[in-house]
Amino acid sequence: MGIQETPRGERFHIVFFGKRNAGKSSLLNAITGQQTAIVSEVPGTTTDPVSKAMEILPIGPCMLVDTPGLDDEGELGKKRIKKTLQAMNTADVGIVVVDISELKDASLLSDRGLPKEETELLSMLEARGIPCLLVLNQTDRLEVSEASDIRERLLHGNRRAEALEEPRKPERETG
Repeated sequence: MGIQETPRGERFHIVFFGKRNAGKSSLLNAITGQQTAIVSEVPGTTTDPVSKAMEILPIGPCMLVDTPGLDDEGELGKKRIKKTLQAMNTADVGIVVVDISELKDASLLSDRGLPKEETELLSMLEARGIPCLLVLNQTDRLEVSEASDIRERLLHGNRRAEALEEPRKPERETG
């Protein structure tokens, strides 16, 4: 059975979670290599889950799902959050996307080194037995040393965490 014939329910579901404007849609677009989701500076651009079927080796047929932010506001925001929580029911893996600049002030963070919303989200995923990845996004907003300090603080606050090194850009040759 080819990728196009694999029913949606038989695909491995990878669901992106996080606050509004954390970069979930940008990450989805980068992984798919397409403009799958609309990206904007306006918080709340993603109003419904956006899905993209693709094959990821060696996993096989997958469904990538971008969700609205869990910090949405107002009556419509509550409905968007409900859709996001429904998407959690289909997740085989959760990717929690965090804007790293929100982690600068350690006094505002939980004992896990994360804001309250992300801490609650990780707890919900863990309670359901859904493995998750924490992605620190928008690292270009901080100095390298500041981002490194935040990364270390997160590793100490999350006993089961493992750090993956960021890919190094090749140095340009001069001359």
